[in-house]
Amino acid sequence: MSFLPDVVDGLARLLDEQDVGTYRADGLYAEGETAITDTVMPDGPDRAIVLTAYPVQESATLTDTVLAVQVRTRAGPDPREAAALDDAVFAVLQSLGPRTFGSARVSLIYRFSAASLGTDANGRHERTSNYRVRAHRPHPRLE
Repeated sequence: MSFLPDVVDGLARLLDEQDVGTYRADGLYAEGETAITDTVMPDGPDRAIVLTAYPVQESATLTDTVLAVQVRTRAGPDPREAAALDDAVFAVLQSLGPRTFGSARVSLIYRFSAASLGTDANGRHERTSNYRVRAHRPHPRLE
């Protein structure tokens, strides 16, 4: 893999290990599970966690980098379910570090914003939390 997919894959596996949800690289989930996916919100199951990583700040001469990971959660018709799922993710990710996920050496993760997104077309509540990730990104000219 490469840097951003390594971060997402590592976080997804960590959330799975901590029983926050279920991560399968093939993206196939059964009803009643809490799916953990990369970038794309699945139609089902009702409960889902979507991780999307994107660069925020990089150095031209150092491997230090800051990226953000949006964690979008979805649950049932009760907004408290989405909030509880978001809280479970927070409990695992807040102040996490140091960790190595594939090529990514993560030194610190912390949340910098969160909000309700309302309901989707099926009446399921969604939330978003955004995390900063301080990491070292491999650089081909600095290795």
